[in-house]
Amino acid sequence: MKMRNYIIILLLIISFSSCKDEKRENRTDKINENFSSNLQVDHFNIWVKNANIVKERITEVGFTSVPDSLSEVHTGQGTAGKYFNFLNGYLELIFVYDQNELEENIKKNKSLDFKERANFANNGASPFSLALKLKDYDVEKIPFEKVEYHQNWMDEDSNIYSAINSKTHLKEPSIFVVYPEIESDRFETISDLKNIPDEYAFAREFYKHPNGAKKITNIVITSTDLDLKTETIKVVNGIPNLAVKNGTEHLMELYFDNNIQEKTFDLRPELPLIIYL
Repeated sequence: MKMRNYIIILLLIISFSSCKDEKRENRTDKINENFSSNLQVDHFNIWVKNANIVKERITEVGFTSVPDSLSEVHTGQGTAGKYFNFLNGYLELIFVYDQNELEENIKKNKSLDFKERANFANNGASPFSLALKLKDYDVEKIPFEKVEYHQNWMDEDSNIYSAINSKTHLKEPSIFVVYPEIESDRFETISDLKNIPDEYAFAREFYKHPNGAKKITNIVITSTDLDLKTETIKVVNGIPNLAVKNGTEHLMELYFDNNIQEKTFDLRPELPLIIYL
């Protein structure tokens, strides 16, 4: 056979192989897209060292916080949170509340990433967590490898499912799926806060911010040395109004109400957060 024919056959084989790879990749992306359409951000966390200072910084730019007296301590987990509620989700500043309890919890749950995330300032881990909720909740529909997690503060026979990648890929945001009973409340408008039962009427005030912020309309998370091709990142980047990308520093950018006020608040260096109102 002439050399020319060998070359033609070789080119055809390479072309066919490339088409197969492209189809396989496209098919995988399509599957991830379908899975992502069933997911939504429930809330998001930022790990912090000095929660009081960071909380004060956020309130300085016009956000109302949930009082510390009502803020949750994650009993058995060694962490606690400070909270800011919005009509379609909330921000939690998560921090180590009891180091000994944290260490004991990690001994029981070796696949979880709490210790590494809490040490973000020293190990370069992303300080961000994304809590996702699943439409028509079914554990089998969670589209990434996961580890089951249960703690005393959770409902009996209910679990949170954390992405395995959150332990092995520390440059990624920590990702987990909550169960329906602990999903955050959603409101379309401020007037819908009347749906909060009267016995909890005081909680309506926690959604009203002097700076006018109402709904989160976009979240952009930047990480360093990020692998954008992992299954978890592909899934997360398929969720509407959420993007995780590579950059030179760990940073979260929060957009409220489509940046209607055209105001920007950069909370660095106290917090890796930029707010657009």
